[in-house]
Parts: sequence; C-alpha cells; structure tokens
Amino acid sequence: MASRVAIAPDHGAKVFGPPEGWRPRALTTREKIEIIVRQSGREPGGARLNPLKEGVDFDHSPALQRRRWDPETQDTVPASCDLNYIVALNKATHADKTASQDVPEIAKTRRLEGKTGQNKRKRKWPSRPMQSRRKIG
Repeated sequence: MASRVAIAPDHGAKVFGPPEGWRPRALTTREKIEIIVRQSGREPGGARLNPLKEGVDFDHSPALQRRRWDPETQDTVPASCDLNYIVALNKATHADKTASQDVPEIAKTRRLEGKTGQNKRKRKWPSRPMQSRRKIG
C-alpha cells in the first residue's frame, strides 16, 4: 500500500500520511466511557452530552487524515486510538465541526497532492452547425 504525501500545515514540509483506505480499530465501550468521564459528561464547549444510544460521536482531533504515518507501528502519530486525542461530541456538533474544519483541510491536502479531478472527463464544447445562406432567406 502506498502512503499518500500530506503537506504539514505549519511549514509546508512533506509528511507521509496514512495510506488510502486505512481505518483505525474501533473504540471499546470501556474507552468510550473513559472519554466521557474525563469530560465530565459535557462537550468541550460546555453543552451536556446526549445519552450514548441517542447520538454521541467520538471525534479524532486532529483528524486522522491530517496526522503523520509511522510505518514501523503501522499507525498515525499521535496514535489513532490515543484517548488524549479523542473527544466525545453530540452528533450535531460533530457534523458541524467536520464540515467546517476537517473536510476543507483534507480537501486542501488532496488538492496539493494532485489527487482531485483524476476521474473527471473534460467536457466537449457544445457545437451546432452554422446556418447556410440557403436556409436564411
């Protein structure tokens, strides 16, 4: 599996990121509860967390696609399941954060790598025949 090359946001140095399609292991229930207890049942903004069944998401901060890849451990740096870098958020808050921060950053990385638009076909300029003099009058 070839690693993608990410651009470090601070100095523009190339950094190897996680390979395409790589996913971290799932969090255990114990780890999820530990995160919620550490946050005292509240989001970082102070809002109360919903019950687990109603909609709590666990957000990696920074996003996994923005982290460096360590080929020796086959994991990101910091580790993908390091509880110090995972935050419990309500589903709506997580969706807002992902849409406003994570998606644009990942898209920028993909643009800098030249991975966007590879499958797009160039549209042919629409043409129509020119009118002949015989049809005009």
